[in-house]
Amino acid sequence: MSEFNCGGCDKPSMLGLRALQHDVLEGVARDLPAQLVMNRLCLQAERLAPDVACTILAVDCEGRLHPLAAPSLPSSYSLAIAGMQSGPQRGSCGTAAYFGEAVEVVDIATDPLWTDFKNLALPLGLRACWSSPICASDGRVIGTFAFYFRTCRGPSALERTIVQACVNLCAIALEQKDRKEKIQRLAYFDALTGVANRSAFEQYAREALAVAAKSRGGVAILWIDLDNFKSVNDTLGHQAGDELLKIVAERLGDALKSGEFLARMGGDEFVVLQASAANDTAIQELARRVGAAVSQPVALHGTKAAVGASIGVARAPADGFDLTQLMKKADLALYEAKANNSGSFSFFSREIEARMASRWQAERELEHALERREFELYFQPIVNLAAPEVSGFEALLRWRRAEHGVLTPPHFLPIAEKAGLICDIGDWALGEACRLGASLPPHIRVAVNLSPTQLFKPGFALDVARALAATNFPPSRLELEITESVLLLENAATHACLSDLRRLGVSIALDDFGTGFSALSHLRAFPVDRIKIDRSFVQEIDIRRETASIIRAIVGLARELGVKTTAEGVETPAQLRKLHGFGCDEIQGYLISQPKPLSAFRQVVEGPRARPLAAGRRG
Repeated sequence: MSEFNCGGCDKPSMLGLRALQHDVLEGVARDLPAQLVMNRLCLQAERLAPDVACTILAVDCEGRLHPLAAPSLPSSYSLAIAGMQSGPQRGSCGTAAYFGEAVEVVDIATDPLWTDFKNLALPLGLRACWSSPICASDGRVIGTFAFYFRTCRGPSALERTIVQACVNLCAIALEQKDRKEKIQRLAYFDALTGVANRSAFEQYAREALAVAAKSRGGVAILWIDLDNFKSVNDTLGHQAGDELLKIVAERLGDALKSGEFLARMGGDEFVVLQASAANDTAIQELARRVGAAVSQPVALHGTKAAVGASIGVARAPADGFDLTQLMKKADLALYEAKANNSGSFSFFSREIEARMASRWQAERELEHALERREFELYFQPIVNLAAPEVSGFEALLRWRRAEHGVLTPPHFLPIAEKAGLICDIGDWALGEACRLGASLPPHIRVAVNLSPTQLFKPGFALDVARALAATNFPPSRLELEITESVLLLENAATHACLSDLRRLGVSIALDDFGTGFSALSHLRAFPVDRIKIDRSFVQEIDIRRETASIIRAIVGLARELGVKTTAEGVETPAQLRKLHGFGCDEIQGYLISQPKPLSAFRQVVEGPRARPLAAGRRG
């Protein structure tokens, strides 16, 4: 800090200023509370300038004033101006903060700057006020330093020197205070949403659990995961996703009551701690409040986004008092809630723990299933109704898991998705389907299911090209099946990947058509080569007239668009007759054959033309 410009100061005053400087800087260096340092500074300044009352105000980012020190004035004065907005004609301090310039008022009773505030100062015997802005190193006004006089006058030369020194010292102390508060925010508050972070939650939770253990009270931890958040992020972008998280955090905060503590754990996960959780009914009531707050639609970028909340609950003392274990158990209960149904909540139980242990065991085994060659492909024939003859096979993944037999995809693919293994497994399935497909007659295609995760993988079209080249399998005989949700995403990267695949000569089939969103408009945005009518519709074709009408409409629409149709899950001759009558191109299902290893279809592989198979029984 530069030397004081003391002008004609006498030696005692100079020594006093140096002592003031030393005390303030020592207080800052020792990291004493800012209010304590400011209070000491005011008292020392008042000793150097008798008959002066000194005040220091902090100015926040919105320009509001917050008293830090006013040792010679009654607390009622500070309370009266706390939170006051700075601006023109807002007394000496409010005006100085607003304009960033010193303001000298020699007569509070008559000066227009004090018109609205003179009744605060005059009864205290304050007749004049000189306020100076305190500026940060970047030029922001972060506070004001004021001398109040008990007579109508301006500052003397000595007082100007004292104020110059005090303003510089206050700037150092207040910037230190700002830095500490920023570090505190970074350490204990989430930068995006402003709510508490994991560190703050753990500190609060340990204190709440310690109190509950002594008082034999209850504590509940509610682990919250946002349903459908990834879809919002993928469709509207990360900026919209961040905005959604802020809105959700605000709504959650508004929904909570005293004794309920909110924190963001990361990503789209939040946690609420309910101190003094009386019973399960009280916890359920909180879970319903949380779910209702999150599920309200949010306006984002001109559209309405909808998310929900799945909630896992762990309780003390029922599930113990160890915070690490309680958080783990709440997370396990969350998995159960998401598995049951989005938007639900589950309490932790030993049964959930056992199921999750089994799931994690499956995940560990899946990690080694490829190297152990435990995966294999089964094939199900697809029959062209016009010929009739076998026109293709759908390759279906199986896992021959030790001590569990042969497992179908619903038993392990969701685990593979969560474990990040789906792309490796999918790459193997694609390469194996191409290798085995190369042994089939040239008019027979092979259909392979794709996970959306594979399409999101950069360079996926190149992976397909490599698999085709490695097996000498013609692109025209490979069909990749995607779900409607992929088209609904409508993002540029996904569409570019699908376009690259079609340029390779690979055909694209829309699987499970009729379920989920059924957004026909997306067929315009990205035309596919084939629609596969979902088995749930086929099962009702000869039972419900409405379902039959829907299938007839789908087939007619596909024909007009130049798209082929394949009906899945055909099991009875009656279903076959209806589909044939509607003009469906192909069928697939147990009426033809259940899925089997390709070697079981030797008559197709070795015959000159694929003959329709005898109707297979459902196995």
